[in-house]
Amino acid sequence: MAGTILGVLFAIFLIFLVGQAFWGPLRLLLRLLFRVALGGLALFLINLAGYSSGWSLGLNPASAALVGVLGVPGLLLLGAFKLLFPSH
Repeated sequence: MAGTILGVLFAIFLIFLVGQAFWGPLRLLLRLLFRVALGGLALFLINLAGYSSGWSLGLNPASAALVGVLGVPGLLLLGAFKLLFPSH
């Protein structure tokens, strides 16, 4: 009986240790995914606002990650690329 209780407590302790080991990288990955989603939303809203003038930025995972990680400077960088290297 005591061995079973100790075994269960040890298993709970191991689960706790594994959870602590994976929480840091998982938290970093979740923050990155959240920022990429916000970058995609920002690009979508800018494309929506620029629709009437015919000006838009590419909405893809790379540009969403750039805007999500860098913020406004990333957005300005995409706009500069659009002006320097027009697609048509």
